[in-house]
Amino acid sequence: MNTFSKKEKTIISFICVFCIVFATVGGVISAKFFASFSFGEEIALQSLDKSADTGMVNILLLGVDEGGMRSDTIMLASLNGKTGRLSVLSIPRDTRVLIGKYYQKINAAVGIGYQEVKRGNLQAPEDLTVQKVKLLTGLPIHYFMSVNFDGFSEIIDALGGVEFDVPFRMKYDDPVQGLHIDLQPGLQVLDGKKAHDFVRFRKGNPGFPGYAMGDLGRIEAQQAFIKALISQKVNAKYLLRANEIFEVVTKNVRTNYTGKDLIKHLGAIRKITPDKMKMYQLPGTSQTINGASYFICDNAKTAELVETVFSPSAKLDDETAEAEN
Repeated sequence: MNTFSKKEKTIISFICVFCIVFATVGGVISAKFFASFSFGEEIALQSLDKSADTGMVNILLLGVDEGGMRSDTIMLASLNGKTGRLSVLSIPRDTRVLIGKYYQKINAAVGIGYQEVKRGNLQAPEDLTVQKVKLLTGLPIHYFMSVNFDGFSEIIDALGGVEFDVPFRMKYDDPVQGLHIDLQPGLQVLDGKKAHDFVRFRKGNPGFPGYAMGDLGRIEAQQAFIKALISQKVNAKYLLRANEIFEVVTKNVRTNYTGKDLIKHLGAIRKITPDKMKMYQLPGTSQTINGASYFICDNAKTAELVETVFSPSAKLDDETAEAEN
């Protein structure tokens, strides 16, 4: 697909809001407020793990289509409570996994999960995706958040836009998707629509440049945008817009994360800064098998990535902790 999935940018926007809002509220709003706060429709999953006293909290973020049958975006966000490091692992939607007797793309797991719920085999459709991500990564998953609506533009507008230096003229038209991008280069304030266009852009019309590295270039641009957003919006004045921001997010979320969980993690969340937020992709390669395109996970490289970044004793986190002391 030429453009950044609208489900994926919804997940990214939720990560942004999660960091922005909660980084500003510590010591300002009472614990009583958070204890009663709802992040959306509360759903319990039988496949989730109980939080252990390791300092790591893992949250599976899912972006599903309007019918809820496919999760076109799957990200595992891991928060190190000791250092405030937030590591996000993106899992390609075409990742090949074994479901029952057959190999499937992992984005079909939530739809198959719905069928299993009807048969009485699962508690919720997201359970199957949780199981497969745990098998791929070897990591426990403590929470999940599933988003089924694109509130990205509304969130950016609620925050008053984001000042950002657009690197070059971005011009792209796709009548099929109803997508029309036309951004001028230079430092400017991106409102909701312009931010939407920026995060979706990858390839230009004929005669207009795109990212030289394709998806890798786009991922780097996304990271730069997220860091700019967080650095600008970690400000107590945005508490005045908290209700508006939360309304946009929570009306479109299914999750087991509660206000009480927020209170428990608030100390770690307040440590998050743009330089401590890193994004990764599941290691592997694209292959065509029996005429279908799959992403094949590299198990050895995945295990290495998990050990060096996502485990409680990850060296990167140890180095960060030492630098802060």
